[in-house]
Amino acid sequence: MAIHTITDTSETQKTSAQLADMLDLNVQELQRTLKLAGLLQTSLEVESILQFFLDSTRETISFSSAHYKNTSNNIQWDFGKEERHNTIYRLHIAGDDLGEIRFTRNKRFSNDEMEQLENQIYHLVYPLRNALLYQAALRTAHIDALTGANNRAALDMTIQREVELSRRQHHPLSLLILDVDHFKSVNDGYGHSAGDYVLRSLSNLIKEALRACDMLFRYGGEEFALLLSGTAHPGAKLVAERVRQSIENYPFEYNGKPLKITVSIGLACLGSRDTAARLFNKADAALYQAKSSGRNCVREFTAVRG
Repeated sequence: MAIHTITDTSETQKTSAQLADMLDLNVQELQRTLKLAGLLQTSLEVESILQFFLDSTRETISFSSAHYKNTSNNIQWDFGKEERHNTIYRLHIAGDDLGEIRFTRNKRFSNDEMEQLENQIYHLVYPLRNALLYQAALRTAHIDALTGANNRAALDMTIQREVELSRRQHHPLSLLILDVDHFKSVNDGYGHSAGDYVLRSLSNLIKEALRACDMLFRYGGEEFALLLSGTAHPGAKLVAERVRQSIENYPFEYNGKPLKITVSIGLACLGSRDTAARLFNKADAALYQAKSSGRNCVREFTAVRG
């Protein structure tokens, strides 16, 4: 074992200073790492986790923009203005594809900077995977297994949120409640398999007739709810008629036998004093009016005057 002795005092002092600087840097890096790890564990929202990660990363590495893409989960998240040079990291853990994250700026990233980015990303992958799994579980819990539409639990949560957003942003909000006319006769005459076929087909037809901002829910047996964010009465009436007509004109057929399927639709718009519950009750009352008017029609909520 060789033992080296440093005898030059100035060299010894210089080396000690370097070691102190290195130790200080290591402590700072450890503190940043622990802070980041702690923050990443505080949320199961993908966007929050990515924001925590980027805020920490920018303390040591300069970049102009960051872009996260996860095709399988239909997630695209962009931060900052894109520049010409980029470095991309594909994220995998235990065989799971977590998507990719890309950083850009107007000059190339050095090897040292890319190594630092990789070290930072190691702390991201597990919290990101947990958030993706959580979001997937939420989606499953809020999806109707038969039709693929959102379910009643999702409606209860979403309508409350949309009412609050409408109030805060001063945007209109409309709700349609749709009921299949004489659905019991389909089940009684052709069996429940025929009824299931009709409900699945209806869900697909409604989705095709809706806009990207509209939300579809299966509320109950043969009842669906359509939440139209940012939509006032004229637009809601157009959507309702388009949905009704597409269903009336569709050639439903089960086991070679044609089925005539129509729907009744109740429409209500959020008023200045309406709660989520009152908005729903208004649309439900309008649906009752549609059924009382002979079915296969759209009716708007009108208050009963005494």
